[in-house]
Amino acid sequence: MNIIHKNDQKWYSNIMKVLILITKSNWGGAQRYVYDLATNLPKNEYEVEVMAGGNGTLIERLNLAGIKADRNLPIGRDVKFIDDIKAFFKLISIIKEIKPDVLHVNSSKIGGLGTLAGRIVGIKKIVFTAHGWAFNENRTFASKLIIKISYWITMILAHTTIAVSEATRQQIRNWPFVYNKIAVIPNGIKSESYFSKINARSELAKINTDFDKIIKSKEINKTILIGSVGELHHIKGYDYALRGVHDFIKNSNISKIVYVIMGSGEEKENIERQIKDLNLESSVILMGHVPNAFQYLKAFDLFLLPSLSEGFPYIALEAGIYGLPIISTAVGGIPEIIDDMKSGILIQPRKAKEIQYAIEFYVKHKKIQKEHSVAINKKITEFFSIENMIEKTSKIYKI
Repeated sequence: MNIIHKNDQKWYSNIMKVLILITKSNWGGAQRYVYDLATNLPKNEYEVEVMAGGNGTLIERLNLAGIKADRNLPIGRDVKFIDDIKAFFKLISIIKEIKPDVLHVNSSKIGGLGTLAGRIVGIKKIVFTAHGWAFNENRTFASKLIIKISYWITMILAHTTIAVSEATRQQIRNWPFVYNKIAVIPNGIKSESYFSKINARSELAKINTDFDKIIKSKEINKTILIGSVGELHHIKGYDYALRGVHDFIKNSNISKIVYVIMGSGEEKENIERQIKDLNLESSVILMGHVPNAFQYLKAFDLFLLPSLSEGFPYIALEAGIYGLPIISTAVGGIPEIIDDMKSGILIQPRKAKEIQYAIEFYVKHKKIQKEHSVAINKKITEFFSIENMIEKTSKIYKI
């Protein structure tokens, strides 16, 4: 609570100052969470400032939204011992200068350094949001152990840890001294303006010439368009998705299928090589990074989320709120979003055959497609609103 001098008399303001820190300022799930949080916390209750590393999309969007956002967080993603020590002391100085009532840290590296700096400065409320666990990625045993220890220390130092799904919390249920400090608050979403199916396809055709050829082809009415959105990273499971699409095409004469992936990343060359090896050049389109990809989701007949690991993915909420039939791996918090064979189809990760069979099922059962579309839209609208996320997070800040 801040004391403000006005006309030589003290009066009390209930506005809380919140400083949100995140390591990178690119645009991913964690950055989307920070943006939604910063722009939706009630302005009559909170004064929000965001700091991140790099002058990325997050900083640009926050500034456009009227949120004070600084790109000069002195933390890099990679571990550099000497640089990180210097950055840590700089971070202490920043927190002392801003004097937030609440320090809210996101992502693993700034989580550890930020919670420690906050404790040293004496911040009374430190919150850490776990968007997922890096130890779920394909790493060595030693690397995973170091990461787990780092997370444990971060949660010890934080007053409260927010897990974005119950599955995220359950993964560390046996860790000492931290489980009872974890609150589950799922990501929230609100329906935003988007293109209709016809307009979405038309707009994507302007972005990609291969997509344009498909839209203008005589077979478009017989073509099943499947979409995926996400960084081209091994954890997204695109290699299994491509094999599943290949097997569907090989074993089915039902329809022509085109698989569209929107996203960029380090695995692009490997994915392009696999597309060539599987002879899928005419059936797979890599769109690259598409800003505001959610606006184009209605272009697709089906949505595929083949990830090997997830926290509580926004893209599943976006695909669902716009009524797309979803085929997704049952990882992380996804089973908390999708009820198998009621509002979507859940499959096991790393199972290309299950992707093939799920596509076949949806292609053959149009009525069930429609039922699932209605059900997933209803569930997300009722249970995963941004208003619920903000309300529950606000309670954490005020405890």
